[in-house]
Amino acid sequence: MKKYLIGIVFAFISVSVMSQGVTGGLYLSPVISWLKPDTKNITSDGSRFGFGFGIPVDFNFSKNFAFSTGIAYTNLGGSLKYLDSIPKFEADTIYSLVKNTVVKYKTSFIEIPLSLKGKTNEIGYITYFLKAGISPQFRFKAKGDISSINPGDNLDIKAEVRSFNMG
Repeated sequence: MKKYLIGIVFAFISVSVMSQGVTGGLYLSPVISWLKPDTKNITSDGSRFGFGFGIPVDFNFSKNFAFSTGIAYTNLGGSLKYLDSIPKFEADTIYSLVKNTVVKYKTSFIEIPLSLKGKTNEIGYITYFLKAGISPQFRFKAKGDISSINPGDNLDIKAEVRSFNMG
């Protein structure tokens, strides 16, 4: 009896949410990221494969338009090669990087996307969609593998990675 009651409650909740024009879901997506420095003494040295997942929510304010938001977790990173020595590199402590050191950045961010979504009425058998907005990202974790200092150790490098990004 409890199972039926719980099922009926969830059915009524989903019907009432749908009638209010609010939709949502879950997603999991692969991510390939890299770093592109804008100084001449640092070069990109590879990309990083990661993943992202989140819960998007759409607030439909008409048949064809919605405000979209949610929360997401994304892994980003890449490798940088420092062509000159760096006297001060902050990780869990302050290090000096020697020439040609490679640092593999492994960062995680919490995102709160904000966007507008639009869709056309069906044209033939096709509906076209457009989504435009911003995605503020807040640093959750930042680790780094420094080739000249105990390779394989994932040192805390939060001091070297910005705490806020805008995507």
